[in-house]
Amino acid sequence: MIDAYIAFGGQVRRQTAIPPDELPPEAIWIDLRNPTREEEKAVERLCGLEVPTREEMREIEVSSRLYSEDGGDFMTTSIVYGLDEGRPGFGPVTFILVENRLITLRYTEPRSFAIYANKLCRGEANGEGDRALQLPGFDLYGPPAAPPKPSRAKGPTADSIAVGLLETVIDRVADLLEAIAADLDRIGADIFRSSADNTPTPTSDFKELLRRIGAAGDLSSRTRESLATIDRLLPFLQFVLDRRKPQKELKLRVKAMARDIHSLNDFVSFLSNKTTFLLDTTVGMISIEQNAIIKIFSVAAVGFMPPTLVASIYGMNFVHMPELNWPLGYPMALGLMVLSAVLPLMFFRHKKWL
Repeated sequence: MIDAYIAFGGQVRRQTAIPPDELPPEAIWIDLRNPTREEEKAVERLCGLEVPTREEMREIEVSSRLYSEDGGDFMTTSIVYGLDEGRPGFGPVTFILVENRLITLRYTEPRSFAIYANKLCRGEANGEGDRALQLPGFDLYGPPAAPPKPSRAKGPTADSIAVGLLETVIDRVADLLEAIAADLDRIGADIFRSSADNTPTPTSDFKELLRRIGAAGDLSSRTRESLATIDRLLPFLQFVLDRRKPQKELKLRVKAMARDIHSLNDFVSFLSNKTTFLLDTTVGMISIEQNAIIKIFSVAAVGFMPPTLVASIYGMNFVHMPELNWPLGYPMALGLMVLSAVLPLMFFRHKKWL
């Protein structure tokens, strides 16, 4: 499917589900979503370059993800999707800057693209959203103000759209990390709440805890991978912008994104350490539960050893055993077995081993 965004009078109009033969040449952003081969060929004819295939987008070499060819600059990164559905994943997305046009190629539905596209069409991505909320000639929080001057802000460009998309992607990654941190906090609370109970924790609860910890650890590691791809992309984007000579503000925004990436990487390291701590704690609690069960069997075995010894002695069937002809021999043997079982248990209770 092809979505095209056309700059018109400082605003942006969106055209969705465009047929390949009706692709508007004045579009500043062409978004290819799960494109067919006919749609790819239409974009290739319009822009004079070759669109990478899905297999090429999955390659991990830097030279296959960041390169310039046929007058276009190709940048591929891994972007998170599926957060709102509760099934987060990561998929490659390619940004192509060619002349005054941005082309994005993707086979997933990252929420960040929809968020930025809506902001772009409302004018908020170009700094115009707040001005539309104020009535001309009036200040909502003070005395009447002078009529606003006509805006000299230029409409969005391909460069500013690419930077804005990456900023929105980084914001979504930060949201994902916050969700992982909150989930780890809940897992920690569940772990220590179960350890405070006197009743044994069921095996199913431990399995669920290990599943949740594993899911959080896997998600944080894949987030680190996504941040690594974006971190490698930003210097190349800075080089491309230096060559294209855009507004100075865009270069500052790219530097700000680089700082955000470094801070998010530090936070991912913290989450990885916390995941390891929770995993070790859960495994330790499982060991404690297993040791408690083994201790019960050990105490039971020790408790039954003296009665077994007494029963073995009087079960040897020797001819000369005075107790065999004694009328109170049988009750004495039973009492001796009970006493030999009770005394070790009382000793264990006194030592607080039970």
